[in-house]
Amino acid sequence: MAEVDSGELERLGSALRLAQSALEEALEAAENLGSFDRRFDVPRAVGGAQRLVGNALEAVDAARKP
Repeated sequence: MAEVDSGELERLGSALRLAQSALEEALEAAENLGSFDRRFDVPRAVGGAQRLVGNALEAVDAARKP
């Protein structure tokens, strides 16, 4: 496996933590709005995005370990 640039890894982790925080706010707002779109379950979609960001953060954490 190629060596990972620790600066870029930190940058990615920081951006993912920011995204995680924004998604928490988005989920709360979507839940407060309720079913405002009959075509699309917005809270469920945001929850899915949260899981993806969480998975990416786990990958960053694993890459930091020697």
